[in-house]
Formats: sequence, C-alpha cells, structure tokens
Amino acid sequence: MTVYYSPNQVQSGALPAILAIGDSWFWYPKISNLLAEVSAAMKPDYSNIMALGHIGARLEEYVNGKYARAFARELRPGFLQYYSAVLISGGGNDAVDWELCLKDNCAAETTAVGCMDQRALSQRMIELGGWLLAMITEVHAAFEKANLRQPDIFVHCYDYAPPNGKGFEAPLFNIPLSGPWLKPAMDRRRVPLDYPLRKEIVRLLIDSLAKAFADFDSPKDGVYVIQSQGTLDQDNDWDNELHPNGEGFRKLVHGPWLDTLRRTRYAF
Repeated sequence: MTVYYSPNQVQSGALPAILAIGDSWFWYPKISNLLAEVSAAMKPDYSNIMALGHIGARLEEYVNGKYARAFARELRPGFLQYYSAVLISGGGNDAVDWELCLKDNCAAETTAVGCMDQRALSQRMIELGGWLLAMITEVHAAFEKANLRQPDIFVHCYDYAPPNGKGFEAPLFNIPLSGPWLKPAMDRRRVPLDYPLRKEIVRLLIDSLAKAFADFDSPKDGVYVIQSQGTLDQDNDWDNELHPNGEGFRKLVHGPWLDTLRRTRYAF
C-alpha cells in the first residue's frame, strides 16, 4: 500500500489504482492523513494511490487553476486504464478564503445564522457545486472517450473543526508554520468572543458544504458522497483548526469512509 505524491515516485511493480485530487486532508504532512488511512483500509489491488493537489488547494483550482493541468494529464487514456476510482477532497480552503461567508460586522449578532451572509453563503455553495460537477463530468467524459469502464468517484465532506486559534506547528519544536484560519476570520468579522457561538458557525458552514455536495450522491452512477460530520471529538481528535490528528483521520476512515467503501469492491 503506497500513496504517491509525485508521478516520479511510481514504481513499475506497484502502479496506482486510485487517483486522488485534494487538499491538506490528503496531504497533511504529520503522523497521518486521510489518504494514508484510506490506502491502509483498501484491498491490496486498490491500495496504491496517486495524489494530486496540495496543502491549501481550493476546489476551483482543480478545474481551472494550477492543478487542472496535472488532473487533465492523469485523465489521458494511457493513465486512465490503471484507475478504478477517483477520490476528491475540496471546499474547505475555498470557505476560508471567503471569510467563512460571514457578514462584514457580526458584533451585534447573537446566533450563527445571524452572523452568516446568507446570500454569499448560498452563492458560494452554488459555485462549489458547479466546480464539483465540472470535475465529475470531466472524469466521466474521459473514461467514456477511452472506452473504459466508468470509475467510482468518492467525494468526502469535512467535520466540525474547533475554531480555537490553533495553527499548524512543526512536530519537534512547536513552531507555528501556518494558520490559524477560523478564529482570525471570525475576529476580522467581529464575531463575539462566545466559543459556543463560534462553534455553531463552523457547524452551519460545514453542514452547508455537505448539503451542496449531497446533491451529487448517486451510487447507481458510481458517485458516493461521504458524509463525515459529527465523527470527531472536537477536543481530542483535531491537531489544529483545520486538520484532524492521526486518531482523527483513522476515525474518519474506519467510520464513514469504510461504511461507504464496503458497499463497493474496494474494501474488505
């Protein structure tokens, strides 16, 4: 079982059977990440994965940004013949860039719903859905053109990250490398310093993203949207504001991921 983070790493005797394009949940550089745990849970024939994207990747960038070219390359017939499934992770960094779809000034608000710019939230979810649809359409068209069996497509959602102001730290020296992401955005939009309120904002945003993706769930067409909200303990399963720790990633895979994968041919 191997996750390749560059085409140059591929070994001739262990070709990737799964194509994954995603953000830091696939690329997290500490103890574990989502792809490492998925690979370990797969049957041997499907445990080698080719990863595209990078930390901080936005869903839009897979379609018409800096990762689109690499994605298109892997969808050429010479590569497609080896892939049985495509995994997609995205949307979280887009939401951070959109300042969590918060109103400009939330100082007088007392509810999560009141803090959200509902018009912006609705429009942004439509945009995410459009980019995801473009990716799914591109995959299906490439396999059809190559006269190959359509792959299964797995799209994962996120979970309720804690807006506690913790960023990514170097494992050895506790040196902040990036982030935090959620608390600063809320501070800039003057969200009251009410932690339960701030957690509810995260819940509302993650649920909105999951709802936007849920429209694409169609097992009869080989498209599976993995709903993972509520899997993790906010106090114990997160490494920082955006990323689970090793145990958190294992919980996600041995919970909602395997619940879905066991309905297909990939996991025992």
